[in-house]
Amino acid sequence: MSEILAPLGGIDDLHAALNTGADAVYLGMSEFSARKNAENFSVENLKKACDECHRRNVKVYAALNTLIYDSETERFTECVKSAAQCGVDGLIIQDLGAAEIVRRVCPEMPRHASTQMTLNSISGVNAAQSLGYTRAVIGRELSREQIREIAEKAGIELEVFVHGALCVCISGQCYMSSIFGGRSGSRGLCAQPCRLDFTCGDRHSVISLKDSSLVDHLHELDDMGIASLKIEGRMKRPEYIACSVDACRKALDGQAYDYDRLAGIFSRSGLTDGYYNGTMSDMQGIRSKEDVENSAKALNGIKALYKAEFPRIKADINVEIRPGEPAFATGSAEGCAAAVTGEVPQPAKNAPLTPESVVERMSKLGGTQFIPGEVTAEVADGLNLPASALNSLRRELTARLDEAVLRKNTPSYRTYPLTPPGSPAHVKNGFEWRCEVYSAEQLRQALELPFGLIYAPIRLLDENTPDKDCIAVIPPFVLQGEEEHLRNRLRELHGIGFTRAMAQTLGHSQLLKEEGWLIHGGHRMNVINSYSAEVCGRFGFEDVTLSFEGTAAQLAEIQSPIPRGIIAYGRLPLMIMRRCPVSGGAPCGRVHLYDDCGRTCGSHICDRRGNQMPVLCGGSSVEILNPDLLIMSDRMKSVEPFDFAVLKFTDEQELKPVLDMYLNDRKPNGALTRGLYFRGAE
Repeated sequence: MSEILAPLGGIDDLHAALNTGADAVYLGMSEFSARKNAENFSVENLKKACDECHRRNVKVYAALNTLIYDSETERFTECVKSAAQCGVDGLIIQDLGAAEIVRRVCPEMPRHASTQMTLNSISGVNAAQSLGYTRAVIGRELSREQIREIAEKAGIELEVFVHGALCVCISGQCYMSSIFGGRSGSRGLCAQPCRLDFTCGDRHSVISLKDSSLVDHLHELDDMGIASLKIEGRMKRPEYIACSVDACRKALDGQAYDYDRLAGIFSRSGLTDGYYNGTMSDMQGIRSKEDVENSAKALNGIKALYKAEFPRIKADINVEIRPGEPAFATGSAEGCAAAVTGEVPQPAKNAPLTPESVVERMSKLGGTQFIPGEVTAEVADGLNLPASALNSLRRELTARLDEAVLRKNTPSYRTYPLTPPGSPAHVKNGFEWRCEVYSAEQLRQALELPFGLIYAPIRLLDENTPDKDCIAVIPPFVLQGEEEHLRNRLRELHGIGFTRAMAQTLGHSQLLKEEGWLIHGGHRMNVINSYSAEVCGRFGFEDVTLSFEGTAAQLAEIQSPIPRGIIAYGRLPLMIMRRCPVSGGAPCGRVHLYDDCGRTCGSHICDRRGNQMPVLCGGSSVEILNPDLLIMSDRMKSVEPFDFAVLKFTDEQELKPVLDMYLNDRKPNGALTRGLYFRGAE
């Protein structure tokens, strides 16, 4: 049966999860947690949580799931070693470099690929498996059929979010919080700007979604073979955790659960399963005054849910009571055995002990994690033993079993010193200008300018394209079910002479590798340290565009076996979504990823200050762009340390003036942004 995976924000949440039936918990440590503002766990509390969980046959996964800079690798290594010493059952990781560090420092530690790695297709899951991950947390954006399709083909465990907050952005691809406020979601400090009142025409809060709930579909997910059913909520209170776990436990066990209480404890205008059922309808929601009032009402009585121990481990017990010998009890549970002795029985003066009375007494395991299994007693005639002595015998036996189960369930790992990246660093050999275009006219102009490489959408490329060294850009988001269309189109282009392609996710990388393309890593790979650059090089990348969530100085320090570049111009992406905020959330309706006409939809959304954010259609996804242009033409000293720089064009009419501005180090006019290249992101 699938495990129910509960969130822990801090040590006070532990029994809310355990006493309502969670099979596993996930939590953050004091650093490198994607919920940095949660209480999180000190090493001392992590050890306590691991012991409490392992006594109950419950697994513990530590989320070290932020991007890390090169300056943080030593501290990250210490966190990995501490987690190993405490006996966690696995680490949840998004950063390719962080996973590489874990592989070197603690190779026996199971690694789970975070949903922040944008795993929305079997190619992504296969890529994660090839990199040594044992579990993949697939995207919340997937439908029932897409999940089933991945599950049928996956070679590693899958984990699915089944209850909790929904990000409107594709997981791992949101930069709005960092660009607007310097607080990166990928670094654990998302400010949730999507919950603000963004408008489109007369519609409000167009990028704020309801919380998701798939509790009614847990049996279906279990039947698909999903290993773990995950509840979101490390920033929520214990009552929320208890209520959510209780609902999932009851639903999975075939019992009725209290939907009204589940929706009342926390929601944003109700709950939705819009992604899962494939309709993507009725998903928009905000946290209203009524929601807050409902939460206060729902809190009544919830603490009673987790007041008592949740029995979960079957224990078989046998007792032998013979004249002149101490009472002897043996027990077994979860493959563990224990034995204890008690008092010597005395001749009975009145009613002697019977096997039935001993079995009844030894079966009273209330208040423990044990459930009586086969309980037997062998009692000689005419003997007596006080009830207090039998109770003491039972308590001692369960305590010994408790310790035996703890020892069995606590993993032991060997750890090693962190070694530096092993590949020789790439030697910079000149500097190259590249560009990314969006329209056919931009491609025409780019082919007449001195760009070393041009990243162009697949839909713009055919046998008449004059320069076959253009790069076919895979749309930044590919869902399960769309890959075959894409694969066929790639084969067509490969057959007419195109050889290079941009990969924006692990899934794209795997697909391109299988099809024999030369792979150029895009900024959405979130490469931000030397270890992740090495992983890309080992995977077969030709080069990589680094994440723009580091400062120019931090990025320049990255040692890479392959050329590395940065985005130096353009409207930086704020987020990419399945739901279109312009059309009210409905899918665009295009069948194939490359059928769109290449025009912007001519619309935008507005923030509360009236700033207009362009909306760019990518076929099966929608991208929201920063209203201000990133311009670095007068900061070329910060660009020159890299092997190449990309000018990213979206709605520009003329490309040459932009390139000339950079070639001549001219200071731009008008509003601009330097992105995070100088101020950085927390």
